[in-house]
Amino acid sequence: MKKILLLFLTVFIGVFQTFSQEKIKLKGVLMTNNYHKKITWIKSKPTPLVKKDFTVGANSVKNIQIYFGAKMEEGKQIIMPIRLINNYFDTSWVFFDEVSYLLGSRKEIRQGKGVVFKIKDKETTRNTIGVEVHEQSDIEAIGEAKDFIKYVLENEETGLIVRYIDNDKGQYVDVKVPKGTKKLKKHFKALVESYNKLCKMFKLEQRF
Repeated sequence: MKKILLLFLTVFIGVFQTFSQEKIKLKGVLMTNNYHKKITWIKSKPTPLVKKDFTVGANSVKNIQIYFGAKMEEGKQIIMPIRLINNYFDTSWVFFDEVSYLLGSRKEIRQGKGVVFKIKDKETTRNTIGVEVHEQSDIEAIGEAKDFIKYVLENEETGLIVRYIDNDKGQYVDVKVPKGTKKLKKHFKALVESYNKLCKMFKLEQRF
């Protein structure tokens, strides 16, 4: 039987003040505290885009993740905007500055009826991890990034091909996601529900 992850978020007055010492149940998400900046980060589970064995974690392969932060600022509760992360791990660089998501069944894609969302990030970060390279885009979920997340949430599970594009050289790498949007939808849903729950709890008008 699968265990449902319950996070009990307790933030201390005088340290974060974020949740006013209340215990809040957030299901299916991850949480980390940045004590230096007094920010609580709530993250979706990273969704692997490739098959992996049990010795490899979801954070060590190509993955997509969304997250947001919560903090107090001048006595006011702040729930920061949701952001979208694209992590690319491989043995050679792509130097991508754009990510394209192609959604649809094999038939729909072949007929040119697939749905495409594109996000650009000129500030993609890059580093090496052992023999692997790691490239990451991290952008606010607005425009097509937000449309992509909402499409995954509001539509039936379907196929997904992620394209990492280097527009300067006109090169790209395609990744066909084995289970399409199945896990992506599950993890996106948990994060967005947590975001909306906290906004409602603190009587903030914003919703995703």
